[in-house]
Amino acid sequence: MKTKLFFLRIWNNMHTIRLKSRILGILILAAFLVGCSLQATEPPSTTETENWQPTPTSTSTATLPPPKVLNICIAEEPPSLYRYSGQINRATESIFAALYDGPFTWDAKLGTYAPSILSQYPSLENGLISLNPVAVEPGDLVVDATGEVVVFKPGVLIRPAGCQESACAVEWESGAFSMDQMSVTYTLLPDLHWSDGETLLAEDLELSYTLAQQANLSADAWALERTISFQAQDDQTVRWQGLPGFTTGKLRAFFWMPLPAHLLAGLEADQVAATPAAAQTPPGWGAYRLLNWEPGKALHLEKNPYYFAAGNGLPAFDLLDFLIIPDINQAIQMLSTGECDLLDSSYGLENLDKPALETLAQTADLHIDFQESFEQLVFGINPAAYDDGYTVWAGDRPDYFSDLRVRQAVAACLQPAALANALLSEKFPAELLPPWEDWTAGLDAETLLDQAGWIDTDGDSTTPRVAQGINGVFDLTPLSLSLLTSQAELDQQIGTWIVTRLGDCGIEVHWQALPIAELYAPGPEGVLFGRQFDLALVSWQTAGQDPCRLYLSKAVPSADNAWIGTNLAGWADPAFDLACGEKQMRLAPPESQDPWELLKANLPAIPLLPHPMVWASSSDVVIPKGATWQQIEKFESSNP
Repeated sequence: MKTKLFFLRIWNNMHTIRLKSRILGILILAAFLVGCSLQATEPPSTTETENWQPTPTSTSTATLPPPKVLNICIAEEPPSLYRYSGQINRATESIFAALYDGPFTWDAKLGTYAPSILSQYPSLENGLISLNPVAVEPGDLVVDATGEVVVFKPGVLIRPAGCQESACAVEWESGAFSMDQMSVTYTLLPDLHWSDGETLLAEDLELSYTLAQQANLSADAWALERTISFQAQDDQTVRWQGLPGFTTGKLRAFFWMPLPAHLLAGLEADQVAATPAAAQTPPGWGAYRLLNWEPGKALHLEKNPYYFAAGNGLPAFDLLDFLIIPDINQAIQMLSTGECDLLDSSYGLENLDKPALETLAQTADLHIDFQESFEQLVFGINPAAYDDGYTVWAGDRPDYFSDLRVRQAVAACLQPAALANALLSEKFPAELLPPWEDWTAGLDAETLLDQAGWIDTDGDSTTPRVAQGINGVFDLTPLSLSLLTSQAELDQQIGTWIVTRLGDCGIEVHWQALPIAELYAPGPEGVLFGRQFDLALVSWQTAGQDPCRLYLSKAVPSADNAWIGTNLAGWADPAFDLACGEKQMRLAPPESQDPWELLKANLPAIPLLPHPMVWASSSDVVIPKGATWQQIEKFESSNP
């Protein structure tokens, strides 16, 4: 945004001829508005600006301000801009934020969703969500009380019509039966347009759903499995219907983002993935529209004249360039000289050491977002050796963790909030970090261990406690555990914390750091998927789902499922499965809930800290407090 740099870029031909023509187009349009009364008009086409010639009537002497340009450096080039390519990287997500706007962008400050292309967000109160009883027959697909898709047959545990919690679920055996079927009506804003000027219609959403089905990506599988239909009702309305028994407040997952039917209708899925209108130059409905893509160099965007929020003065910039600069050192240098205004998350700035981040913070503003993935300490509650029954006399590992009080004591000793604050503050400036809730504050580790039968017999808290009167555990067995982690730097820091903090509580820890390939080797030989550990530090990507699903009974890796599953704890609890199903099927927005609520209460694993994602901006860009990258339309220039 340095004016001098901007003009140097123009007059030294650092952009293509098309970039010059789009700047001319903006200047011509501005001159016309100065000399004439403001009238609604179509924006000039690229051809028109290229063929423009000065005339005697275009000799205004008014001084026009130069266009405001936002330069964003990205570390990688998007393989494709097609939403269902299966190749979306961080840079692609950054570009999507400019091309598209919501819906279902959560505004944490307001505690609700930000305004979007929907006329209103569906709810029971406004009648756009309805629960209608429908009869089900044996053989029908339904969603059971745990939130899983099952065949309706005798013995299934399901919710009858009118039942919204697990307490009223019943086990069906025979007879007529009805279940609630959820319907959601999404209504688009009137006069909504694509960035090419075509009307955005409900059929664009239906086409997106159809293409999502054909692409069948794992990220969409959960929502697609629970959907019966997603159909346009008229030009502005689309209706979603789910399987009987399924309810949800996670409406984002059941809204398939529009794709331009006027450009893609009639094409097969493989043709769509290859067509430029989907992969290289897709129209959008967001604050900016794509002009051209120079492979290996840049993607050039301009203000979208059809943006639905344009009447609110958004966006602030006229032009937006994504510059492909793979070298992080070059990108940081360009940020300091004003050639880049933003460095997006594709640079992985969170991986820099603290001195490097502090140096960067002297000339730039740092911003931190947290990903869905979390570091978790998993308890080996039921090792694979217990699958044929637990017998301490046969040499099975002592049953350390079936007692919830032991797991709670470990959590209290570790103090996850203190861990998150200590480790992240070592890495990032304190002003970037949020306050951490100390959810273990009400737990007393010493009392819990005493109650569970692990006693401090020598009065020395640094020596291992021993078992006394615990069913299935020999008396005087020391509370001595193994810990497995990867060799990554973060895991080494967390491992050190675990060994020290648990040691202070009388829990001895023998720590082993393994290469990733060895740690995550398939079962039954692999230590994690073969369930051969006491404690293990892992990081799961939840893929937009509630973390409780990681620890469902059906997710235990075992011989029955070829040792594939996320429930490495081996913990199978029908009550937890029901509670998880109930949480997933709440109608409240998931953003208003604690995603780790059930894990904190039941502790098959301890959520320790989220994975941060850092991006940077120059002082020339004003980022409103609380705004995320997904609200790029709100970014402003500090220069009037």
